[in-house]
Amino acid sequence: MQTRRRARLSSRPYSAVAAAEPCPRGWLAVRRSRPSKRARRVVTTIPQGDGDDDGTPLTDEILVGIFAGLPDFSDLVRCAATCRRWCRLVSGEAAFICRAKRCWTPPSPLIRSLALGFFYSPRHGAAPRFAATASASRRLGLRQPSLNALIQGLDDGLFDASRLVASRNGLLVVELQRRKRERALKLCVCNPMTGEVTVLPPLGGKEIVSPFACTVLTADDYYNNDDKSPVSVVCEPPSSPSSYHLLLVYARRGFTACRTYVSDGCRWGPEAKVRDAAPLGKKAMASMTGTGAVVVRNVAYWHVKNIAFGVRLDTLRAEHVGMPVSGHDPAGNTLLGVSPDGRLRVVQVVESMCATPATVKRRVAINVDTRRATGKEWDLEVIEVVGRFLPAETTWLRLRWMCEKSGVVFFTAGCGDLRKDVYAMSLDKQEVEKVASHHDGGGGIPSSWADLRGYEMDRTSYLSSLVMDEDDP
Repeated sequence: MQTRRRARLSSRPYSAVAAAEPCPRGWLAVRRSRPSKRARRVVTTIPQGDGDDDGTPLTDEILVGIFAGLPDFSDLVRCAATCRRWCRLVSGEAAFICRAKRCWTPPSPLIRSLALGFFYSPRHGAAPRFAATASASRRLGLRQPSLNALIQGLDDGLFDASRLVASRNGLLVVELQRRKRERALKLCVCNPMTGEVTVLPPLGGKEIVSPFACTVLTADDYYNNDDKSPVSVVCEPPSSPSSYHLLLVYARRGFTACRTYVSDGCRWGPEAKVRDAAPLGKKAMASMTGTGAVVVRNVAYWHVKNIAFGVRLDTLRAEHVGMPVSGHDPAGNTLLGVSPDGRLRVVQVVESMCATPATVKRRVAINVDTRRATGKEWDLEVIEVVGRFLPAETTWLRLRWMCEKSGVVFFTAGCGDLRKDVYAMSLDKQEVEKVASHHDGGGGIPSSWADLRGYEMDRTSYLSSLVMDEDDP
């Protein structure tokens, strides 16, 4: 039986007991092991009037039960900010609270702090590395760690020459390097926040077809509906916040197929046919692998050419949503997202020329189209970025990755070919942060930012990290 472990699939045995122990290499564990800057004090009496006093005689157990029953996630975050005691309870019991709360009352707020940065491949054959935002660097002490840091001392070469496949809900999917003349597909799912790494059973050459699209599904995706009840699905929904399904979609001759890995059973399910799917060729399928998927009302969507291709999680029936008309060809510069009230979003870069009697100026803007509840029309919002957030001399902009739970989009921009910067932009707050820079000829960072995958932690990890702010002045 496949177990969660932090090592390469190899001939040497692994201890199931060691695999079940919490990993000390996760970002949360590393941050907690750092000495606090705040001087600890010994409490000999009941605190009166300080930050630990919440003014209520309720026990910890009662308070945790109240927190677990809150309908809105933002209410839970506000409770954690009330006092130190409540913060420690919310953070310490984050797994229980999220397990008890199957879904949150819509609209679900977009939490900017969930987005921590992005993974990228620095060079051919090297393990993927991580570039953190400024806030993530302060809170977690991240300094461009490699994925190999999660398995240091166990199997140091596991992620060498690997390929980033998907990133969603705090989980990263990596395709491991294949040996020569080996056709089996080896995937690995890891949670950098907890340090948990799972090597999945390989899929033989006849069990999967490349290229394939991939996404991670968690309990929120199956319970996020109006009546708060689980949808009727082909396989049982994930049983806990740490459980997940891995959905692969690929093209067989004459039809579109899919296959699901279930973490609770540690197994791959049988191949299934996606019903009523439009024919997808290899080029279309390859385009789905680089932009990621979003889940809206039990449908997983990928962007394919001029449509959003969806697979229903309950019936495995395909859905096809036409793209909004922007008036210009975005040349594939399109990402999908989710609005705070749970509607499908399309984010596109639109370029146009503004001519004046003296000059001809290129205009670069980001169009955010949100699908209306009727499903037939779109609400458009235009965000001017050049001259407002980016230097006026910026000549190009390319969207790279959309983090759906935080509403943060990662994009690259620059002037010519000499400088290529990576930015993170909150669509709702319209705030932009430069995350990384690259000058051709130095720095060891690829000019194309190959395989860039944005990363945002899940809600359980976010709640667990709140107590870290109490350790800093």
